[in-house]
Amino acid sequence: MQWVKEHPDVMKETAEFVRSFESVPDPIVAVAEQAESPEAKIAWVLLGSCLSQEIPLSLLQKVLQALFQKFPAERLWTFPLPTEVEVIETVRSAKKTFAWPVEESVPGIFWSVGNFVRRRTPLTGWASSTEYKGILRDLGEIFFMGKSAYRPKAIWATSRLFSPAPRGLGLARQNIPGDIVPVPFAFELRSWIGLVGMGKDIGYADMDEPRKRKLNLSICKALSPRDPRMVAHAFQFFDVPMPGGESFSRHLRDLFTQENYR
Repeated sequence: MQWVKEHPDVMKETAEFVRSFESVPDPIVAVAEQAESPEAKIAWVLLGSCLSQEIPLSLLQKVLQALFQKFPAERLWTFPLPTEVEVIETVRSAKKTFAWPVEESVPGIFWSVGNFVRRRTPLTGWASSTEYKGILRDLGEIFFMGKSAYRPKAIWATSRLFSPAPRGLGLARQNIPGDIVPVPFAFELRSWIGLVGMGKDIGYADMDEPRKRKLNLSICKALSPRDPRMVAHAFQFFDVPMPGGESFSRHLRDLFTQENYR
């Protein structure tokens, strides 16, 4: 991409941001790793990935942690299942006053993931021997995981299952010829594209979604050729304050103001 070649300083700064999160745990994986069995870890990654909608990642981690504490590990799929009231009360206690549109659907999602586990057990065998497109198709059986041609939640789930720790569970996979590893769509990249001025230069606003996803993938590969999924992982934290107290998005805004990039 010509823009990337013309702005090596921006790409270098952003690549450094991406690398800085290589050892930062994914919040959903961090909760799932508390389970002892690989089966439970996979199941809780699937649940967390499915719940990731219209809620800040840090708050989602609190909700998932509260559910794990109330219904730990295998309680996600073993009988007796928790009631709708029990699940809703646990969610509300964790999220406090945050208005979460998905809240009322959480019991259905919880039960649906449990049903998926019971049908697909052992999950370790399913995950290791099924080609990626098969995994994405199978995950469409879970309520709220998505059924369209492009399934961002399901793709995120695969990234969390197979990426190395602590970004993922680091599950081993069989070598399946022709298998294609999907890269999650880093939604925060949209903010980055607008912030660095790329959007106006390339007509981003007028692109359809497939072209935006293709652009997303090319940027991820440019920022982290070794593992483009690491870019999506890092950009989850784009607006989260860094140890110095400033988010990377704010840092970029300040940098561009000083150097008059825009």
